[in-house]
Amino acid sequence: MSPLHGLPRVLFVLGKGGVGRSTVAAALGTTLAGRGKRVLVFQWALSEAIAPWFGLPPAGIDPCEVAPCVYVANFCLDDALRMYFVQHLRLGAFYRHVVHGRAVRHLVEAAPGIAEMMFLGHVCWLTTLAEKEAALAFDHVLVDTPASGHGASLLDLPATLTAMHASGLLGAEMARVEQMMRDPTWTGAIVVSLPEELAVEETLEVVPRATRSLGRPPLAVIVNRSATRFVEDEMNPRWLQALRDRAPPAIIASLEGIQADLVGRLRFERDLRRELQGATQRGIFSLDEQLAVGPAGSERGVVTALASSLETVLVETA
Repeated sequence: MSPLHGLPRVLFVLGKGGVGRSTVAAALGTTLAGRGKRVLVFQWALSEAIAPWFGLPPAGIDPCEVAPCVYVANFCLDDALRMYFVQHLRLGAFYRHVVHGRAVRHLVEAAPGIAEMMFLGHVCWLTTLAEKEAALAFDHVLVDTPASGHGASLLDLPATLTAMHASGLLGAEMARVEQMMRDPTWTGAIVVSLPEELAVEETLEVVPRATRSLGRPPLAVIVNRSATRFVEDEMNPRWLQALRDRAPPAIIASLEGIQADLVGRLRFERDLRRELQGATQRGIFSLDEQLAVGPAGSERGVVTALASSLETVLVETA
């Protein structure tokens, strides 16, 4: 299977908690599936979030198809160790008697970087040997990372562990993961943000950190719930003034609150664009469908709405 031209096989979706990483990852997966690609959205969470949007129970480490050619899975360290030693290395007895033992499992869980290394190793396996060893074939793996600090640290990890000069199985795994992370046709990143103070501040930290870790800038920054279509350069947009002119006095204050929120979003997005000008490969893109859908829209509906915008944002600009 060949990846879509210009888009890496593995795409890390980074961002602060609550900015819409999972929604953007699912929407991008829907976009790529619409182009005939098989896509896996791979999470690392206490409970996988995307499958329930499609009326299914949360997925485990085994990929679950939530829509045509769109699959989701959730990383679990115990399951990843079992798959690595049993399916990949064919060391079932060693896994059962040694790795699966309580002492070894506690050591693996406590050792800094081991769980993260296994996570990245599983991503690497999904794009190399999974088709042969487990009949799992995907054109793209979209990694819906944990929130910014942990997600960005995943990108730092290969270089950190390689500097330890490990040997044996761990050293070989490190080398494969580092090769994956260094190859721009294999691995890339996008950063999802909101036009809000804390999200903008964290994005301004994550983008240069991701650039240093990967040795290249992220593909793009996605500004979720952007207000640019609603406000543009107008601090008092005509459509909002028209509503105010016709509104009863009881809701004037609500309209003024809406205006203040939209203007604030516009200013934060302008700040983000100014600070990150030229800092990504494809630019900074705005998504506003979540504002348009509103609180009554289902998460699945939001995913569908965002998918059409992402067609232009990440695919057509390749």
